[in-house]
Amino acid sequence: MGVDLTGAADLHCHFGPDAHRNRSVDAFGAAREAAAAGHRAVVLKSHDAPTASLAWAVQHDVGDTLAVYGGICCDREVGGVNPAAVEVALRLGARVVWLPTLSSRQDVVNGVAAQLGIPGPGLTVTDDDGALLPETREVLDLVAEHGAVLATGHVSAAEHYAVVRDFARRGPVLVTHAREELAGPNLDVAQCAELAELGAFIELCAMTCIGALATRSVADVVATIRAVGVDRITLGTDFGQAVNPHPAAGLQTYADALWAEGLTDTEIRTMACANPAGLLHLEDA
Repeated sequence: MGVDLTGAADLHCHFGPDAHRNRSVDAFGAAREAAAAGHRAVVLKSHDAPTASLAWAVQHDVGDTLAVYGGICCDREVGGVNPAAVEVALRLGARVVWLPTLSSRQDVVNGVAAQLGIPGPGLTVTDDDGALLPETREVLDLVAEHGAVLATGHVSAAEHYAVVRDFARRGPVLVTHAREELAGPNLDVAQCAELAELGAFIELCAMTCIGALATRSVADVVATIRAVGVDRITLGTDFGQAVNPHPAAGLQTYADALWAEGLTDTEIRTMACANPAGLLHLEDA
């Protein structure tokens, strides 16, 4: 019998159609499967377009069995770090705002952007001196005003530190799929621990160690959890790729693998259920 994930909230669920990747499931299917698994919430993530309106439609489909939320990635498709686009998304109910992901300068440097046909030079959220850009500050102010979650996206390690130092005192900031080697800055364990000490939550996703695209071991992820502490970590999937499990099923596989590596049911439920639910303010619902 697997770890009980009743009440889990996946803050990082991909779906199709998608302009950049082949996907395994559409938003309606992902939500229905999460509801059937007893999950409490799911956040629909797209690199292509804001998802709050889609989340509204999916919510009507699944009813009150699952809370469905959208978000927005500050990528080139929405005009980059665009306060106007972010404000509209938040007014429509978006709960997560990701800083640049596939359009980030970091992913241009990584070569990820080129693989997907995304032109450089890539987007940044700081200037050459490391100070937050005016448009970044506007976006952060909007996220704080609306009580949403700021996610770091795929920006550089230096940008992570700048954003967390500024925003963590004002609202929840989530380090997007930390320890992921395929996109973003490939943060190490020490950096994750430092960012957590600065006030960030660290997102550790199933895709990093489970499935066809995994690049790290489950033991590596557990070592990161031990270094950071379960109270500052969320477990999500980042699944939705055609080559990987569907998100809801993948979260169960991930939880069971962490348990087999020595984590307790209580620790896993803290990271998969309580912490993400808290970021979404579901404890007030």
